[in-house]
Amino acid sequence: METPRRKSAILIATDDFSSAAPLVEELGRHDLASTVVAPAQAPAQARSGGRCRILIISASATAEIGLDLCRRIRAASSIPIILLSGAEEQLDGLEAGADYCLPFHTDMRRLMVHVRALLRRSDLYEDERRFTLNFEGWGVDPRRRELVAPDGSHVALLAAEFEILIALCRQPGVILSRRALLDATHIGLGRPLERSVDVHICRLRRKLAQGGNAAELIQTVRLGGYVFVGQINPE
Repeated sequence: METPRRKSAILIATDDFSSAAPLVEELGRHDLASTVVAPAQAPAQARSGGRCRILIISASATAEIGLDLCRRIRAASSIPIILLSGAEEQLDGLEAGADYCLPFHTDMRRLMVHVRALLRRSDLYEDERRFTLNFEGWGVDPRRRELVAPDGSHVALLAAEFEILIALCRQPGVILSRRALLDATHIGLGRPLERSVDVHICRLRRKLAQGGNAAELIQTVRLGGYVFVGQINPE
């Protein structure tokens, strides 16, 4: 079920189409197109070449449906994910790869704050999204939101990890403070924690280390922040 607009931006995966109607209506009020699909259809839709900018998962039948879907999509895609779940599953949702976990009955205003924040991330450097950023055999595709390792495999990143990597790669040799990285990625949504950047950097380094010594390209500057010291070759 797709809203009658030119292009879908928000993908909604749910096992209860009727419950998605208020969300579709609210997105439409903000001029955001949406597509509602069953959980089984979501992985293929999420890989549709940048067509979908955010995935909202709302699987109310069992908690494991939403968590399993989140894991499967995160293993192959860096698309931003909002998981609607029960309160007891929210930590599990973050571990499964969701960027934000909210209760099933979150009010629309709060949900739209998260949606707009994720959209702002993807709107950053809009004119530069057509360029792939290459370094040490790695390729970062901002349009498809993909990180490709030197061996050709795709490395799944959380949305915040991806945006931090993009921010660093676009300014090689420039020291970026934690505050600057928070501003670039909109981590925090009104309650920004600068130390959360350290957590994302640590995870990002671990993933880059799987493909060689690329983790060393992100260096810590004492009392300053972080700097990318590699050479970037845009294509």
